[in-house]
Amino acid sequence: MNDSAAGEQANQALIDAVDRVALLHGERSLRESAEAGQWPQALWQDLQALGIARASLAEEDGGADLSLAELLPILGRLAFHALAVPMVETAVALALSRRADFLPAGWLYDQPLTLGLMDSQGRLQGLAYGPHCKAALVALGSGHEASLAWLDLPSDSAGLERGGLSPAAQDAAGGAPLAQVAIAMVHRRNLAGEACCDLQCSRAYLDSLPKRSLPHADRWLMQAGALMRSVQMSHAMSKALELSLQFANDRVQFGKPIGKFQAVQHMLAVMASEVAAASAIVARASQVFSASRWPDPVDADACQWWVGAAKARCGEASAKVFEIAHQVHAAMGYTREHLLHFSSRRLLAWRDSFGAEYEWQKRLGHQAMALGPDKLWPRLAEH
Repeated sequence: MNDSAAGEQANQALIDAVDRVALLHGERSLRESAEAGQWPQALWQDLQALGIARASLAEEDGGADLSLAELLPILGRLAFHALAVPMVETAVALALSRRADFLPAGWLYDQPLTLGLMDSQGRLQGLAYGPHCKAALVALGSGHEASLAWLDLPSDSAGLERGGLSPAAQDAAGGAPLAQVAIAMVHRRNLAGEACCDLQCSRAYLDSLPKRSLPHADRWLMQAGALMRSVQMSHAMSKALELSLQFANDRVQFGKPIGKFQAVQHMLAVMASEVAAASAIVARASQVFSASRWPDPVDADACQWWVGAAKARCGEASAKVFEIAHQVHAAMGYTREHLLHFSSRRLLAWRDSFGAEYEWQKRLGHQAMALGPDKLWPRLAEH
């Protein structure tokens, strides 16, 4: 067996292990408890035991030295099962920080991590799983002045509560205006019920952080985040398709399964084609991004083209998949008792994360115009 075949076999074994963990922790009551704010510690520990978070790290750091292209299908399986822990964000943050030669302290390798982009005002909105994470890999600044930093996140008690500062944050602020607080957190939840937060950091605090200078780090992290969400969306759509096919075969109406009716078959065929198209372009974008040498301008341009196309295509496909899946399931698909909403609500949340499709389509349009007529067709025909 050659190295490639052995690697594929090892990756498949890891995907099978994720399936077993999902089967163990997939009860609706456990999922709803996570949405209610209870941290699923047992699920996190079982996934950590598989070594997924460290998979991209070197062997001396407890990793398997996987490339991002090898890692992403494994992470996609977590999205397929709608597991409510930031294992995907943690693994991607560690993979990116290794590529940038900016790994965090070793004790953080086994802790929940996340990633996001800080704006020029020290704000970061919609940080996925921020209330549960110990640190976040963030991009500061823009263009040639951009850099990466690891942001230590406050505990739940030190953040912002709905409507204002928590008592702990008020004590830390000592009556100072919010802009002068080192870091403050507003807790909220996205459409999927996943914990997220908005951060406000003082300029002095951001200036004091250790940084890794990386030209266009903001662009790089944006592309990585968009690719991460595209992978998650493609697998969540696959789950929605699987549930729809199963329901169409099980639901009997007028004496036969509804999947035997031509109209339903047509809907499922459209759904399957959307999933296949999105999955194909996500696979290509993963290969291009994994092989890129950042901040090489040629590679950066190719990454934006393929990652942007993947995120835009997944956004378009998710709208159709969401619509058809709920049409096939009819009223049952809108109930809390059915599993469909755990996948379909995540599609809505991830669709806007790290840029909605219209944002990436706009970037792709500018990129296509810049190529000109002589170079556009070769780019479109590239595979």
